[in-house]
Amino acid sequence: MRPPARITVAVGLLGVLLAVVPAPRGAAEPPLRVLATLPDLWSITRALVGDLGQVQVATRPGQNPHDLEIRPSQVLLVRRAEILVRNGLEEDAWIDPVVESSGNPRLLRGSPSVIESARGLALLKVPSGPVDRSIGDVHPSGNPHYTLDPGTMPAVTATIVSGLARLRPDLAPALEVNRREFLSRVEARLARWREMLAPHHGARVVSYHDSWPYFYRAYGLVELGVIEDRPGVPPTPQHLVQLVRQMKEQRARVVMLESWYPPDTAAAVARQAGAKLVVVPQSPGAVRGTDDYLAHMDYLVTALTRALSGAD
Repeated sequence: MRPPARITVAVGLLGVLLAVVPAPRGAAEPPLRVLATLPDLWSITRALVGDLGQVQVATRPGQNPHDLEIRPSQVLLVRRAEILVRNGLEEDAWIDPVVESSGNPRLLRGSPSVIESARGLALLKVPSGPVDRSIGDVHPSGNPHYTLDPGTMPAVTATIVSGLARLRPDLAPALEVNRREFLSRVEARLARWREMLAPHHGARVVSYHDSWPYFYRAYGLVELGVIEDRPGVPPTPQHLVQLVRQMKEQRARVVMLESWYPPDTAAAVARQAGAKLVVVPQSPGAVRGTDDYLAHMDYLVTALTRALSGAD
C-alpha cells in the first residue's frame, strides 16, 4: 500500500485573499473553474481550456508531491473549484483529505466532477506481487509519471476533454478544437525531440527516483537502474556498489536527478561510475520559462541530449 504523503494544514486565519482573475464569460454559461492536482496536469489542462475558463494548480512548481505541506490558500482553491483533474493513480492521493476538509463534496474521488487522467492508459511497472510499506513508496496501480511520454497525450487529452465536456456540453466543440491544436503542436515537437535523441538510441541511463520509464520509452533509452533500491527509501551501500559496477560494465553515461532531491548520493554514484550528473525538474514550472508542457519537455530533452553528447 502506498504510504500517505505527509500533509500539514496550517491552523489560523487566512490573512491574504487569493486574487482571482475571471476569464471572459460566454452569453449562456459561466467560465470553467478547474483545479489540477499536479503541475503537469495543470499545464496540459490549461492548453485545453484556453480562454474558456480558469485552470489553477494545487501544488507549487518544483514541489515534491510525495512530501507536501498544504496551506490554507490551497484548501481555498479546492473549495472554490468546480472540476478536479487528477493523476488517477497514487501520485496525488494527498488531495483526498484536503477535499474532505474543504467542504466541497463534488470533488470527492468518484464524483462526476473529478477527472482521472490515467483512465485507459497502458501503464508501466504495475507490481505483480503484494504491495506494502516494506518495499517502499511503490505505486500499486503502476508508475504515475505517464505525461513524460508525449505519446500519451492523445489519450490523456481525450480523457480530460471528455470529462470537461460531460460537465459542460456547451463547451465541447471549443474544447475539441483546443485539443486538436495542442496535439498538433505536440506531434511537431515530438518529431524534433526524437531526432535530437536519435544518436543516443539504446543509451543506458540511471535515475535517482523511478520517475522516467515513460520518458525512456518515448526516446528509445534504456533504464539501467535506479539509485533508490526501494522508492522513497535511502539506498543501501550494497545496492550502490552493485549499481556502480553495472554502470561501469555497461558504460552508462548519465545519472538523472530530480531537482527536489538532495544531490549528494546521485553525484557520488555518477562520479564513481564516470558518468555525468544531470539535475532536471520532473514537472513543469520548476525552471523559469517551463510552465508550458512543450517548454518543459523541450528543457528535459535538451538537457539529456547535451549530457549524452558530452557537452558541458
